[in-house]
Amino acid sequence: MITHITIIGKGRVGVSIGEVLGTRYERQVLGTGYEVLGTESSSVIPAKVGIQTLHSISSREFVSPPVPSTSVPSPSSSLFLLTCKDAYLPAVIQRMAEQYGDQLSGSLVMHVNGSLGTDILEPVRACGAMVAAAHPFQTFGDADPKLLEGIGWGIECDDDAWPLIEELVKLTGGFPYRLPKTDPVSKRRYHAAAVAASNFTYAAYDLARELAKDAGIPVAEFLVPIMRQTLENAARAMHEDAPFPLTGPLVRGDMDAVQRQLDAIPAHLREQYVHLTNALKEVVGKVGAPLRERPE
Repeated sequence: MITHITIIGKGRVGVSIGEVLGTRYERQVLGTGYEVLGTESSSVIPAKVGIQTLHSISSREFVSPPVPSTSVPSPSSSLFLLTCKDAYLPAVIQRMAEQYGDQLSGSLVMHVNGSLGTDILEPVRACGAMVAAAHPFQTFGDADPKLLEGIGWGIECDDDAWPLIEELVKLTGGFPYRLPKTDPVSKRRYHAAAVAASNFTYAAYDLARELAKDAGIPVAEFLVPIMRQTLENAARAMHEDAPFPLTGPLVRGDMDAVQRQLDAIPAHLREQYVHLTNALKEVVGKVGAPLRERPE
């Protein structure tokens, strides 16, 4: 049973998780930068988890000795949730192994990195800890606990750790899913799916915004409604495992119209338009020569 949770890392993900767990507790601030949450105040807490305290410490503070005694409870029956930046992760793991050693036996150490597996946690596994990689499949533009509601978590873990992680993820409002493929290549592809679904879309939005400004139309009034409808269309297609309902000249095979669009837009936006158009050609399965800028 997990009775203590320590979150190492105070970035947007760590703060969001800490806040959503903290809503189940009466909050008390202990010391500068450390938050201890105790006194269970909601019957929503699953009995298997039975959390008594929740602590938070930044990864930089954790790897800089000495670690304040108020920041970390006894490792026994604890979950260490590593939400630190990738650059800090190896140092945090090594510090845990050196500081706690065999005291980690029976604890659970879990990181939230999307492209790394449990192999990076080998130093604490060697101390007897259960290990897991549990990634919240979400983009965190801000620290906001609402972003955890209803999202999937891709999980790689020891068998003994799965029931605890399943309960914990449900406690945050998420959907726990144990990944069927956990080799390094598959994990990187998994993480690339998140990047494609979130960050890649900004390339199209940026192009649309610049073209709208150049055309002299109000961006929010014109672009936001069509963006929302496109997202709804895409979500419906994914739920139904159906093709995306694409429209426009490229889908109709009218490459002359596509070329005229390219010729008409400002020169500094053409490369972006070409890349996105050729990527869309792959989606719709159109064959033929890729779109290219014409010489001036």
